[in-house]
Amino acid sequence: MNTLLDQARFYRERNRYEEAIATLRQHLAGDPDDFRGHFELALTRLDQGGNAKAGIEDIQRALALGPDSALAHAVHSALLTQLDREAEALKAADQAIALDPEIPFSWFCRGSALLGLHKLADAEEAARHALSLDPDFSSASNLLSTVLRLQRRFDEAEVEIDRHLARDPENAWTFATSGWTALHQGQRKKAEELFRESLRLNPELEHARLGLREAYKARSLLYRLFLKWSFFLQSYSEKNQWLIIIGLYIAYRFGRAALAAIHPLAAVPLIVAYILFCFGAWLANGLGHFLLLKDPLARLTLSPSEKRDGLFVGSLFFGGMIVLIAGVTVLPIGFAFLGGALMGAAVPGGMVFDNPSKKGRLLFGSFTFVVIACGALLCHYMWGKTVNDDLIDGNASPVFTLALILIMATTWIGGIRSLRQARPE
Repeated sequence: MNTLLDQARFYRERNRYEEAIATLRQHLAGDPDDFRGHFELALTRLDQGGNAKAGIEDIQRALALGPDSALAHAVHSALLTQLDREAEALKAADQAIALDPEIPFSWFCRGSALLGLHKLADAEEAARHALSLDPDFSSASNLLSTVLRLQRRFDEAEVEIDRHLARDPENAWTFATSGWTALHQGQRKKAEELFRESLRLNPELEHARLGLREAYKARSLLYRLFLKWSFFLQSYSEKNQWLIIIGLYIAYRFGRAALAAIHPLAAVPLIVAYILFCFGAWLANGLGHFLLLKDPLARLTLSPSEKRDGLFVGSLFFGGMIVLIAGVTVLPIGFAFLGGALMGAAVPGGMVFDNPSKKGRLLFGSFTFVVIACGALLCHYMWGKTVNDDLIDGNASPVFTLALILIMATTWIGGIRSLRQARPE
């Protein structure tokens, strides 16, 4: 029996990860080529979360020493999934299954990777196979519930949740999964209760914290509409999501032309609806954070970056609205354009503070600054003018066009994964 390895497992099983890592390093200092030490270190990183890069290095050392270990390949897959490298994670899971198809964790890892790739039917099959090997495997049960929920098969998802809670009534993750299912069904109050119960069982569970935050935001009618749209898109692959958005744009173009042919004002409601669709989705998250800041209890669910995001986006949008209204009522008309620019800057501004991609923060931060600057220039160019004058003249026209292009460009390039996610390590 290896005392240090046993001690490290003892620490890991009790979530004392730093002590487990220190013990394993001590073990590996005496035996640097021990497969079990590197494997246990990678497993500890996986359970700990937040440092998958180091875990990848550990499991690769283990695999170099024991390439025929199916469980090591499965852990490799799980760590790759944490880094959003689902295609590589799927290959690693398949390697694990090829070596030993009777390990439930390998099938769970395959299902997790397929879920990340939005291959829901295949992910469901993998989760069910994992449960056929181990009916008490909580992670596979929660994965199956999630996949069923995303396919909008809510009754089946609830049956799976109830089945698992009957076996393990103190499982915080299952309560969180049930909360997300309730939220998908529009049952906001029920979702709040389930997320609170999950956090009572495990105050550190991020899955439940995020869910409770979304449930609080859903108190707003506009945010509930945004959630319905988001949940609808989640049931499709990334490629199909783009096809849906492009299809809506084409339908809008044809619809606007057809309505305009009937009457010049007939297309106005469609134009307004499309503008709300285009920009509402990008503003919803930041404005939701802003609304939560006003609630003493709800704001506890926000991280520091989410609080900064809410304050920044809310200040730009609502501050811009006040300036815009003042510009068309009591202040010179140029302030209306400044207010409009501030509201428009909230679109890229929503991807500055709460964006894990450094490249994305820099790009959208630059967009935000330029749009605000354009608004200030427009206000300057229109100083002293009235509504009866030519407002968008030769000086103002390029500035106005640049601001519009940057705002619209945000809604198109904002879907690029590398601009919204941290760079995989």
